[in-house]
Amino acid sequence: MWQPRQRIRLFPKVSILLLLVINFLNLNAFPQGSKRAFKGGEMLKYQIYYGFINGGEAVLQVNELMYENKPAYHLYLNGRTVGIANTLYNVNDTYESYTDPATHWPYFSIRNIHEGRYRHYSTQVWDHWSRSDSSIVISSKTGKVVVVKGCQDILSSVYYLRNKMLTHPPLKPDQIITVDTYFTDEKYPLIVRFKGYETIKTRFGKVMCMKFMPVVITGRVFKTKDDMTIWFSNDANLVPIRVRFEIFVGSVYCDLIEYKGLANEFDSLVKKE
Repeated sequence: MWQPRQRIRLFPKVSILLLLVINFLNLNAFPQGSKRAFKGGEMLKYQIYYGFINGGEAVLQVNELMYENKPAYHLYLNGRTVGIANTLYNVNDTYESYTDPATHWPYFSIRNIHEGRYRHYSTQVWDHWSRSDSSIVISSKTGKVVVVKGCQDILSSVYYLRNKMLTHPPLKPDQIITVDTYFTDEKYPLIVRFKGYETIKTRFGKVMCMKFMPVVITGRVFKTKDDMTIWFSNDANLVPIRVRFEIFVGSVYCDLIEYKGLANEFDSLVKKE
């Protein structure tokens, strides 16, 4: 289970928390030609705020291209502080992932971190095909490690989850799902509970959602194991609509504020009469 470093403050790691919440499904290949939850050209933009303070924004994008002469999705996340939060923390973090469109397993990952004076740049090369029972990750910082077959990086798992949910059997309230992921050169078993369905208010109107709650480690940031919640649109897109963090200073929200290029109709958006 991922645990924040000591230096984490209120806004700098919210984009990472958004990703970590949603890494919790079985790691199996998708059927060829199956319906997709996203496509190239999709863009999702989020506002991160504490109370009425706009502390940051995050952008998720998908593009289709070639990686080493193979078709690939290029997944991109940028999370940064704005306004007074930028003056205090000055965060501009970027994550990139090149994935196989058939399996959604990552080929190559980039982590580029700018947080105040702190800098970190690292890459990971993923080999899911050489071994029958496991995968290999080669990190530019720590070298080679053997991980679970089909293991995801922190960004690719967001999109893997959305597609997997299209074929996953219906979940029951409080059903627990566990997955092994690899992030910051460590293995992380993530445990998440499905909490049911809920309709929430957004700037677009009311959206019917599926609600999930991961089990987090208490201590430096979280008071209880239930201090994080995420809502996905209850339609074929399975878009992350809202993430809420209950931390020691109060509630932090990450809300979808703009979208384009969805693969399917936004059916979970309740139409006004």
